[in-house]
Amino acid sequence: MGRVRGSWKLATGGGLVRYPGYAMAESDTIFKRNLSALRLRNSTFADRLETTEPVELNWVTSKKGPLSAQLGDGSGSASWLASRFDPGAEAKRLVEKVDRDKAGCVVVMGFGLGHHVSSLVEQLGPRTVLVVFEPDVGLLRAVFERVDHSATLANGMVFIFDREDDRAGLTSRLERLGGVMTQGTQIVVHPASRSRHKDAFGAFSKTFAEALAYFRTTVATALVNSARTCRNLVNNLGHYVAGATVAELQGVAKGYAAVCVAAGPSLVRNVDLLRDPAVRSKLVIVTAQTALRPLLDRGIRPDFVTALDYSPICTRFYEDLPDLPDVTLVVEPKAHPRILEVYPGPVRVLSSDFNDVLIGDLKREIPPIRSGTTVAHLSFYLAQYLGCDPILLLGQDLGFSDGLYYAPGTAVHKVWSSELSQFNSVEMMEWQRIVRMRGHLTRTEDIHGRPMFTDEQMVTYLRQFERDFADAEQRVIDTTEGGQAKANTERMALAEAVGQIETGAVPELPRASRELDPERLSKVRGLLEQRLRDLTELRKVSHNTIALLEQMQGCLDNQPRLLKIFEKLQKNDRRVHGPLYETFSAVNAMNTIGVFHRQAADRRISQITDDRQARQAGQLKRDVENIEWMLQACDEAESIFSEALERVTCLRPALPAAAA
Repeated sequence: MGRVRGSWKLATGGGLVRYPGYAMAESDTIFKRNLSALRLRNSTFADRLETTEPVELNWVTSKKGPLSAQLGDGSGSASWLASRFDPGAEAKRLVEKVDRDKAGCVVVMGFGLGHHVSSLVEQLGPRTVLVVFEPDVGLLRAVFERVDHSATLANGMVFIFDREDDRAGLTSRLERLGGVMTQGTQIVVHPASRSRHKDAFGAFSKTFAEALAYFRTTVATALVNSARTCRNLVNNLGHYVAGATVAELQGVAKGYAAVCVAAGPSLVRNVDLLRDPAVRSKLVIVTAQTALRPLLDRGIRPDFVTALDYSPICTRFYEDLPDLPDVTLVVEPKAHPRILEVYPGPVRVLSSDFNDVLIGDLKREIPPIRSGTTVAHLSFYLAQYLGCDPILLLGQDLGFSDGLYYAPGTAVHKVWSSELSQFNSVEMMEWQRIVRMRGHLTRTEDIHGRPMFTDEQMVTYLRQFERDFADAEQRVIDTTEGGQAKANTERMALAEAVGQIETGAVPELPRASRELDPERLSKVRGLLEQRLRDLTELRKVSHNTIALLEQMQGCLDNQPRLLKIFEKLQKNDRRVHGPLYETFSAVNAMNTIGVFHRQAADRRISQITDDRQARQAGQLKRDVENIEWMLQACDEAESIFSEALERVTCLRPALPAAAA
C-alpha cells in the first residue's frame, strides 16, 4: 500500500486529510474509531468488516489537501476513486444534483472514499434518510483504516448496506423511517463505482424498490384507513374495556408446536392430516379467518381464529357458523365491531396504544402482540406470543397456485355461489379475481419450479414475513407444499414436520368468558360523554391558537411583541397538555394526514440554517396548517365518539352463554 508522509487534520467534510510536515496518525486508531461508530448502528456489519481483508489502495494527497486513492498499486489504468486535484469540489458537484426539498431519502450507489457521503450528510440535514450501498467490503475496510468517517457512521439517519444484506434485513432496518422515505427518493451514483459494480447496483436497486413499495403500501394504508381504523377502535371500546384480553395467553403453550393456517390454494393438499386425533392433539392450531370455514367443514376445530380487518364485508367469514365455545377469536381492536358482535364464541382483544390513551384510568395491562399487516401475520405473532416452538406454516402460498386465489371452500366461494352456472365456474371466477389486478401481476416460480403468478401486494406480504422469520427465535417450518419459497424458513412436508414433534398433547388452554363487565361498560359510557365535552373546548383553544399564530406571522421583526404573544400561546398549550390531553392525543392520532404533512414541513424547515426569520416564518406556517388539519380531525372525532356512545349503550352486559 502506498504511503505519503504527513499528519492528519479534521477536514470540513468530516474526513481526515494529511498535510506534509507532520507525523502520520496510526491507521489502527482511525479504524477503531470508525468501527466503534458503526457498531452503534449495525453491530453485525461491524463484525463482518472487522474480519475482512482490505483491498490494496494507492493513497495520495490531492492538490487541495483531502486524500485520493487508486485501486491496486498505482500502475496501469486502475480506477481512481476520487479526484486527484480536488475531491471535495468533486463531491459537492455530485450532491448538488439532489433536490433537498423533494428528497426524504437519498440512495448512494458506491461509497468510494466517502467524500460525497460526508458532503451529503452536511447538506441534507437531520431529517433525511441516507442509504449507502457498497458491495466491496474490502474497499470499505481499506477506506475506514485511513479516513475518519465516525461522525457519519454514528448518524442515526445513515444506513450502509453491502452484498450480504438481504431484502428482509433492509426492510427491518429502514421500516421505522418508511414514512419519511415515501416523501421522495433520489439516487446518487458514485461515478468511479458505476462500472465496477453495475450488476450489484442493479440487484440492490430492485431490492430497495421492493422495500420502498412495502413502505408506500404501509403509509398509504395508514393514510387512507386512519379515520376508519380509529372509528373501529373507539366502537370496540366496550369489548376492549369490559371484555376478555390476550393477557392470559402469554406463554401458555411454551415449547409446544403451533400450525398457522392460511387460505392459500395449496391448503387442500395436506390440511386433512390435521383431522388425525394423534396429530391434532400435539398442535396448537391458529387459523386466519379466511381459513376457518374450510377447517370446520373438515371437522377440524382450531384453538384460535385471528381477525383484524376494518371492513364490514369480513363478517361474511362468520355467517352460519355453529356455536364455537372452544374456538377463541383473537382480534385486533381496529377490526370492524360487527365481527366481535356476530362471532359465536369467546373473544379476546389485543392491546391498542390509541385506546389506552383514550380511556385513561380505565386502561388494563395487556402485554402487546405485534400488529399484523394481514390475519396470516397476526396468526404467526399469536403463535410466538403463546410461546410455541416450532411454528409451522400451512396454506401460506403468497401467490396464485394452480391459477387460484383461495383454497376451495372459503366463505368467498359461498358469496359467489349465486353467480355460478355452466358458463361461470368457481375456477373462472378465481381467475377473474386474479386478472382484475393484471397491472400488478408478476411472474415467478413456485417451490416446485413451476411458473405461477403473484402480485405486488403478495410480494409486500412476503417481504414482511421474511423479515419476521429472520427475527424469530423460534424454528419456522414452511409446510405449505405450494406457493412461493420463503427465506429464513425450513421447507418440508407437513407429515414430516409433524413426525418430528416430540412433545405430548398440548395442555388445556385458558378459556375466555363471553361476558362483558357491566360496571366497566357504564364507565365507558361516561368516558365517551366526557370526550365529547372535551372536543368543544379543544376547538375553542385551537381557533384561538390559530389567531395568535397569525398575529406572530405579522410581526416577525418585532421580538418583544412576539414574546408577549408567545406567553398567550403557552397558556393554550398548558390547557391542551393538561385536562384536555387524552382527548387531544386521540384527535392527534386521527390526524394522520396532518402529521404526514408536518413531517415533510419539518424536513424542509431543518434545511433553513442561515436565515432565522425565514425559519420562524416556516415554523409558524407549519403550525397553522397543522392546527387546521387537527380541527378537521375534531369533526371526525365528534362523529366517531357519538357513534361509539350509541353502540356501547346498546351493548348487553352479558353476551349469550355458550352451549354446553
